[in-house]
This record gives sequence, C-alpha cells and structure tokens, in this order.
Amino acid sequence: SQEVVQLECVKRAKLGDAVVLKCLTHSMWRYRVWYKQATNKTLQHLSSADYKYTPMVTDHRYFTESSAMETNLTILQMTEEDVGTYYCGIFKSRDVVFGSGTVLEIEGESEPVQSVLQSPEYIRAQPGDSVTLSCSFTSSQHQQEHTRVMWVKTGSDSQIISLKYGKENIFCEDTEEASCVHNLTLKDISSAEDGTYLCVVTACGDTLIGNATTIHVNVAFLKENHKKYRFLFARSHMEATVLVLVGVICKMYKRPTKGISDVSTNAPCLGHINYGPGLVLIRSGFSLKYHSQ
Repeated sequence: SQEVVQLECVKRAKLGDAVVLKCLTHSMWRYRVWYKQATNKTLQHLSSADYKYTPMVTDHRYFTESSAMETNLTILQMTEEDVGTYYCGIFKSRDVVFGSGTVLEIEGESEPVQSVLQSPEYIRAQPGDSVTLSCSFTSSQHQQEHTRVMWVKTGSDSQIISLKYGKENIFCEDTEEASCVHNLTLKDISSAEDGTYLCVVTACGDTLIGNATTIHVNVAFLKENHKKYRFLFARSHMEATVLVLVGVICKMYKRPTKGISDVSTNAPCLGHINYGPGLVLIRSGFSLKYHSQ
C-alpha cells in the first residue's frame, strides 16, 4: 500500500469557511510535513509535525492534527490566497515522500475539465496510412497533474487504445485556465482500425467525453491494388514465357537437321518485340530449302 494517501483529489470551499485536508500516513516514520504549491508554482512550507509532539506551523490560520495513521491540515477562514495544491509528506530517512496532492478551489468558480472537443470528426484513409486524432479541453492549472486522457474505440470490439496521465504527452498553456491538447497517432492502419474513437478526459472524479472521431479505412482501394498487381504479375509471366519459347524456336531452326540444308532467314529469328498494354507482338521470318535424297 502507499505510504502517503491524500483522500481528496479536489476540495471546494466558500470564502471564510474552515477547510480540513486529510492525509493517511501508513508508515512507521513519525515526522510529517505539509506544503502548498501556489499558482505561480512556488512551494511554500506550511507545517511540520512529529505526531508525538506539538506541531510547528507557519501561519496562525493553519494547524495540524496527527496520529500514527493520519495527519490532517486545517485552514481557518479560507481566502483567495489559499487557492492552490496542498501536499502531505513524511520524512523517510533522508527523503521526503509526498502524496498525490489535494487541489483547493473556491466553490462554484471553476470546473476541473471543460469543453472536450475532438478533431477531425471524420477521417477517410487508405490501408498503410498514418492518421492523427486530436483532443482539446480546458483545465484548471492546479488539476493538470490529476488529469487522465483516455482514447476508446467503440463498437462490438470496444477497447482502450491509449491512456495518459498528468503531463504525459498532454500539452497545456501556462495559464490559470489552460487550454490543453493531446494527439493520438495511429500508424500503418488496416481495416482493424476502422471505427469510432472517443476521447475521455477525467480530472478528480469529473469526466467529460468528446464528440467522437470516425475512421473509415478504404479496403476497396487495397482490393483494386491487389487486382492490379496480379494483372502485372500475370503479364510479366506471359512475356517471359513467350521470350523463352521464341529462343527455343530460334535454336531449333538454326541447328542442322537431316534432310534439311541451306537454312536461310529473310530476317533475324527475333526481329523486334513491341510491348503494348497487355500485348506482345513478335515479328520474325525464315525460309527452308529441301534437297531430295
């Protein structure tokens, strides 16, 4: 099990309220800390505590309650400056192990994820192509670390195609309400990729689904090319066969034969070969003189 577990991904409260942020500490280590990451990305130390002794706090509005299994932070009279991400941690030897964080927001001001849009809506592709699906959404800056983007292929064979967390290939603007985008690229596609794809964005328990992208793989294109390749192979095979037969005939008539002499040709045995669309034309000429015995 995890040594530090923060029970709430996001906490929303009204200005002036008292807020309690809970943290479970499944660890033998006694020394715990709370830090806050503000909107400007700075890390602020709030409190330190050995659960057997009185905790030390940096602001009279903060206080912590600790036991062997938990360390909770209380913020009195919440203000706008309290908005941010709060991390609970334990000292383990020389390291600090932090929880996943709890985002504190003002109630009613923002939602974790807004307006999930997919583009394009329809893709027509040929077998072997590479296609890119795009998913864009708006997210609170504090919640980006807790954001999950999942691509699902729907239908009778529904399956998860891709699953990304936090900032793993999810690109967001560096603003308070950030526009984020995640692209999914499918390479060397076949008829197996034919179907409808949904982008599912989840942040702190809130889930939104995109408007869907449909991929149609033109299998008929592949069949037409197979027919074309078969025709070209058959044509090449036929041409090669004709050339071999002509060569054999030439050798046969040039070789002296009993009862036949003075073989003369009016033209070379193989005069010229014209390749037309699907045709082989051979022009040759020869004459034989027979002598009676």
